[in-house]
Amino acid sequence: MTSKPHMVSFALAALTLSTAFSLHPDQQKVLLVSFDGFRWDYLYKFPTPHFHYVMRNGVHVKQVTNIFITKTYPNHYTLVTGLFAENHGIVANDMFDPILNKSFALDHMNIYDSDFWEGATPIWITNQRAGHASGTAMWPGGDVKIHKSFPTYYLAYNESVSFEDRVAKIIEWFTSKDPINLGLLYWEDPDDMGHHLGPDSPLMGPVISDIDKKLGYLIQMLKKAKLWTVVNLIITSDHGMTQCSEERVIELDKYLNRDHYTLIDQSPVAAILPREGKFNEVYEALADAHPNLTVYKQEEVPERWHYKRNDRIQPVIAVADEGWNILQNKSDDFLLGNHGYDNALAEMHPIFLAHGPAFRKNFTKEAMNSTDLYPLLCHLLNVTAMPHNGSFRNVQDLLNSATPKAIPYTQSTTLLLGSDIPGVYEQEESYPYFIGVSLGSIIVIVFFVIFIKHLIPSQVPALQDMQAEIAQPLLQA
Repeated sequence: MTSKPHMVSFALAALTLSTAFSLHPDQQKVLLVSFDGFRWDYLYKFPTPHFHYVMRNGVHVKQVTNIFITKTYPNHYTLVTGLFAENHGIVANDMFDPILNKSFALDHMNIYDSDFWEGATPIWITNQRAGHASGTAMWPGGDVKIHKSFPTYYLAYNESVSFEDRVAKIIEWFTSKDPINLGLLYWEDPDDMGHHLGPDSPLMGPVISDIDKKLGYLIQMLKKAKLWTVVNLIITSDHGMTQCSEERVIELDKYLNRDHYTLIDQSPVAAILPREGKFNEVYEALADAHPNLTVYKQEEVPERWHYKRNDRIQPVIAVADEGWNILQNKSDDFLLGNHGYDNALAEMHPIFLAHGPAFRKNFTKEAMNSTDLYPLLCHLLNVTAMPHNGSFRNVQDLLNSATPKAIPYTQSTTLLLGSDIPGVYEQEESYPYFIGVSLGSIIVIVFFVIFIKHLIPSQVPALQDMQAEIAQPLLQA
């Protein structure tokens, strides 16, 4: 005779397995951390035991090609949108939009003007539209109202807030009653010190050591909160840094009359807005002015930079060779370290490491693009990606075999602003959920078939009573 406990055991086992197979991938949690200006080879130039701990237990990408221009705001918006600067619209740290007749500058409150940010939709908004919660701790743009939305939780930017306090907020949000599944954490160094000391200075050693200790603190707090084995931690940066010298300065005052132009963005990519009727004069004066300066008309900027199809890109773009600075006059502020140069240069490349349940262990990959992070995030969060310039295929091998695989994608192409037909892009479609439901259903059916086959020979006379019993709920409220 088959007892009631056996019946319950069969059914519960079936339901348990069904649930296990149909778990939605949105159970994944992601914490994206950016250490501004952390160049890829800092990992090898200075002792970084905590970074190497993540590398041994997770994944590491040797070469990350970021976007042009290699500055903070354009690249941080790329990381969360997957778009080139000409497509997401944050083309520099300092901008002028002739259509809006508005300026954007890091040292003014106009960086909070929503109009500058709404050329794209950052990952936290997409995540929230899918019904999840997001939290941003000082991430560039993470305290701006974009498409009428703020992150679920956010810290308004204040560089005086310590790293430890930022981490505490992130932990609080991940463990709150309404927890986030996506957190973004930003720290200003080693960029700040890299500018003042230069990346080749031996004094950068203690700076990188301090960053490593901060990473160690973050790991410790994640472990203390029992999040270390649950959260997918991604550690990256926006750009690298190169050594400069006061012997390598290009002075615009030697070639241009200040009354003929406005300097919108600074060295090493000078965005120049000629005054009305002065375009040819300005361009021709700079075209062959200095052997370490290359000058482009906006429409002639090289295609590989994806940096010309936007009204915020100025009519004249002057690009200095690596290690050279563009100043109006030598009396202007000079930086011993700088970035913004050609994104093909190794010294402009940032880091990429990741650890968590979705990632492989002790795996090194040769190369990726910073635009590829966005489709990876969408995959992990199980949200549908917006149009982007990245490639999930390019980073899929970072994931372990247990991570649900996405369906094949079309090849992504550049999205042209103003085009009536959007470019082809990769879109995350989460079929693992439906596959899981199907497998779970099959398992339930198999269990019940086995159960009935076992039941009928031994309990045929009592079948009617047993059917009445099966009709009752297995678990009472």
